[in-house]
Amino acid sequence: MTTRPTLGRLWELYGRARAEAAGLRAAGRRGPGLRRAERRADQLRDRLVVNYSPLVKYVAGRMAARIPGGVDQEELISWGVVGLLQAVETFDPSRGAKFETYAISKIRWAILDELRKADPLPRRVRRRVRETQRATGTLTQTLRRVPTEAEVAREVGVGLAEHRETLERHHRVRTWSLEEILSGMGEGGRELSLSDPAAETSELRERLAEAIESLSERERVVITFYYYQGLTLREIGRALNLTEGRISQILRRAILRLRDRLSGV
Repeated sequence: MTTRPTLGRLWELYGRARAEAAGLRAAGRRGPGLRRAERRADQLRDRLVVNYSPLVKYVAGRMAARIPGGVDQEELISWGVVGLLQAVETFDPSRGAKFETYAISKIRWAILDELRKADPLPRRVRRRVRETQRATGTLTQTLRRVPTEAEVAREVGVGLAEHRETLERHHRVRTWSLEEILSGMGEGGRELSLSDPAAETSELRERLAEAIESLSERERVVITFYYYQGLTLREIGRALNLTEGRISQILRRAILRLRDRLSGV
């Protein structure tokens, strides 16, 4: 009677199968031996994916509860499986990290990538947002300060109420994206341990506001322009007279500082 291998043993067998296939490819041996090794590695990988599949449902369920406008959880799960597959294929057990933490990060980012591609804003709203972004960038350069809502609305040619409605719809999507990035489920983060998604989101927003206040003035401006006013990196660079690459560096540094602050580092 054969016994099922433990997860540790499964990882060991998978690592050996991958190494064998890689060795055969490196040696230029493309025959039946390589195909057998690759098939064996794929079978072991798929078994690992099945073992860890509850992680996908866990992440998808938590994200579905917080996405503005709602989304089919089954669709989130299908995107999350791609992330889990990537996690299994890229995880290195020798580094001593916990696979579950690594996998949750990969699953979350795979879902976020697909959500960004899906673009939840209607085309008309997206077009108006682009007009607002261009107007904000132009006025910021001209006035040498952040323009008021009324000034941007006049530049775009709409009423203040319509302008605010457009900003609010865009703000909800971008703020949710920032909250997801900073929600502490990355490799080095620690998630908020609250059972109620609404309470979790409320606490995260309060802590996020406090964390943003701790940033330098330039970091706060970049975070505000990018996530709350919807400007692109290039537009922010023009407004601040900095290169797009420099704005990207400031944004990444600010996000890392926010994550550290939110995770209590």
